[in-house]
Amino acid sequence: MFLFPYLSGKRITWPQLLGKPAAEAKATIERDLPNVTAVIVPEYYIHSEDFCCNRVFVFVKNNPQRTVSRVPVVG
Repeated sequence: MFLFPYLSGKRITWPQLLGKPAAEAKATIERDLPNVTAVIVPEYYIHSEDFCCNRVFVFVKNNPQRTVSRVPVVG
């Protein structure tokens, strides 16, 4: 049984976004899963460990392009 039925059969990770600009990653995630909010945060952002089924942290490097540094995952 899947804990969050609305995520069943949907993409929950975006490995293809590694190295892509933050804005592109946010748009892609929110297009793929309209019920989630992609939150752009610095690469070493300290965040709570709680799981949130409608949130995706997009960790970005501190460079002019703000490129994605970790695979975005729902949570």
